[in-house]
Amino acid sequence: MSKDKWNDEEIGHWLKSVPKPEDNRSRDDILARLKADPRLRDKQPSRSRKWIPAGVAAAALLAAGILIPSLMDGGGEVSVSDSASESADDAAQTTSESFQSGRSIEQNSAASDEEMSLRSDQSVMEKGLMGAAVYPEAMEGFVPFRIGLVHEATVVPVTFLIPESVVAEDFGSVSPGDAELYNRYASQIDEEALGFDDYHPYQGTVSTDKGGVTLVLSGDHPYDTASASITTFAESVQETFRNEENVLVRDESGAPAEFDQVGALPEIATEPEGVYFAYEKNDGTTVLAPDRRFDPAHAAEAIELMKSRTTDLFEPLIPAEADLIVELPAEGDRMTIRFEEPFDFSRMDDQDAARMIDGIALTAAQYHLRVRLQNAVNPPAGYQLEDVLPLPAGPNGIILSLPG
Repeated sequence: MSKDKWNDEEIGHWLKSVPKPEDNRSRDDILARLKADPRLRDKQPSRSRKWIPAGVAAAALLAAGILIPSLMDGGGEVSVSDSASESADDAAQTTSESFQSGRSIEQNSAASDEEMSLRSDQSVMEKGLMGAAVYPEAMEGFVPFRIGLVHEATVVPVTFLIPESVVAEDFGSVSPGDAELYNRYASQIDEEALGFDDYHPYQGTVSTDKGGVTLVLSGDHPYDTASASITTFAESVQETFRNEENVLVRDESGAPAEFDQVGALPEIATEPEGVYFAYEKNDGTTVLAPDRRFDPAHAAEAIELMKSRTTDLFEPLIPAEADLIVELPAEGDRMTIRFEEPFDFSRMDDQDAARMIDGIALTAAQYHLRVRLQNAVNPPAGYQLEDVLPLPAGPNGIILSLPG
């Protein structure tokens, strides 16, 4: 029959006539053949994580699983082609997403088992950055490197965790400070792959001595093109060198740096961050970020402000309907937040619930206070509300995976 005379009905009849394959061998016979196959013996497990091909292979298997039964059971060519097309699209999307992350930044979603969570008992994951606080128990085996990344003039503090073995190889027995970590690792962060602007490293040099950190700016730096760019630069410096009381800013001659909008800017003081909110980037990922426009008088006011919406940039972390009482300690470092009505975290999305708890902990940490939540139930996995939340080591944790 010529190809011109094929039609849908004839193709359907032909597909139905294809015999179904049968395998009459017993399971014992199959097992014996597999054990005898030399190709399956003495296989050494791969030491590298081959997660990208595995994802594509899974999508391909899914396509085959849809295609073969359709051919065998008489499904028409429309359903076969549609299913195959959808599976191919899924495979292509998997390939694209797999290769997006690049070499230098290993996102949590692709991490090995020990890297799947920045908290020992919690795996609150999302595509992109993990919108969570990094607690002390997650620090074992890592060195924290905090940096103020920039997204459309908004500064977001991010805590990169670098394996101690890598830091030891780079610095030997010397314990590096903020300036040393910045000079060594800032250039290796693919900011755009994480959904941020290409901002670091600074156009200049960073050094440290007994007097603290000094940032010497190059003559053609772009940080004074407008008042907004100066604010972004200053907030980025504050977040990056938060362990310093202030950062000296100099020009190439050693004199205080001059900014067209404000004149001389001899130093940048590391002021308190403010109140933490949820911040959604253009790539759809949500992180935790402080709104620095607030200047609360004390920690209780700061927690109450977390329910407020004052700008379209930030989303409140605490629902407006949550009635709570904040009790500041007369002494010690434990602050108690008690909900007047039982607060059920299960009514929230797990990610939102985790961000709410972490945002409270990060905001309280500005006042060197730990938090105890009372009259709250069903927290997301990894949180024990009967315990006092430890002081976070930083916000928005992510593993920094380096080549080699």
